[in-house]
Parts: sequence; C-alpha cells; structure tokens
Amino acid sequence: MVALPSPSQLPVRRILLVGFLYLLAYFAAACADLWTTVIALTRAGTNEGNAFVTSQQGYMSGRAWAINLAGALIMTACAMFSAKYAHRVEAQWIHNPVASFRKIYLSPWSHRAIGVSPLHLLSMAMAFLALRLLAAANNLVIYFYGFAPLGAPIERLAQHVSVFVAFGVVIVPVFYLIALVVSPFAARLISSWQNAAGSGSA
Repeated sequence: MVALPSPSQLPVRRILLVGFLYLLAYFAAACADLWTTVIALTRAGTNEGNAFVTSQQGYMSGRAWAINLAGALIMTACAMFSAKYAHRVEAQWIHNPVASFRKIYLSPWSHRAIGVSPLHLLSMAMAFLALRLLAAANNLVIYFYGFAPLGAPIERLAQHVSVFVAFGVVIVPVFYLIALVVSPFAARLISSWQNAAGSGSA
C-alpha cells in the first residue's frame, strides 16, 4: 500500500514547484525582453526608454541583468507566498478577483489582508511576466517600424518631468491594468490549489 503525503508536506511541495516554474517563466520572459532590447537598439536613432538601465554612455546590459535578478527574487517570492497562503483566500474574492483590488492594506501578512493578498501577489507576479512580454513586443515594433508604443509617452512626459518619474507614470498604471486583467486567471489557480488541498493532492 502506497502512503499518501501528509497534509503538511503538500504545501511545501506546491510552494517549491511554484517557485521553480515561476523562475523558469520569469527568465524566459526576461530573456525575451533583453534580447529584443539589444535588437531594437541596432536601429538608428533608437534609445533605451528605461532610465534605470541607461547612463550617459548608453544602455547598460550588466545593470539590466542585475535588476532582473532582483526582480526574479521579488516576484518569485510573491508567487511562493501565494502558493503558501492560497487556503486563506476568501471565496468572495475568488469569485470577484477584479473587485478585490479595491481592498487596500499595508502588510500582506496582516489578519485583515491575508484573505485577499495571496490573490493580489499572484496577480502581480503573473502581470510582471506579461509586462515583460509586452516590452519585448514593444521592442520588436521599434525595430521593424521605428515606433515605440510604450516609449513614446515616456519621452513626451520626460520633456516636463524627470525621466524616472515619466517611466513610473507610464509603466505603473500599465502594470496595474495587466494585474487586473490576469486576476481571474490567478483566482482560478488559487481555487485549484484550494481544491487540491481539500482532496489531499499536490
């Protein structure tokens, strides 16, 4: 007779698997973004719009990779947090994931937030992957057509404010919007984890 894993072992297996799979997806999306950035920069007159990875000398690939490594740690932690606390997400937010973003809190671990924060952090982790793929598509549009859908508004804003502020003003709302769009998928995934925990599978 084969012994089933104990309930305490199942979340650990899930957390580790989620972390591993997310890292794979993260670096695939990051490589797509960075690779297409290098391609786009070969087009005459093209400049990198992300002020965090540029200097007076131009695009700094080393800094870009360092930021990506930091992002990998943060976003993977978000995904693993969601996997660990999926059982705490309340049914009302599983059924209304977009509406859940109206709930505001400071600490995702707080008693007030834990019923929804795993859903939010998983949505953001998934949104970050989508944002990187969107950036890669933006880079290809630059290379083939000479137009930057994401970079153009950043450049216009940068004429009036700091380039760092301009980057944030454009990218943060886009990221938030993507998080809202993917939140139903995050809710389905969390629901599947809850069902798996109830049935005693990983």
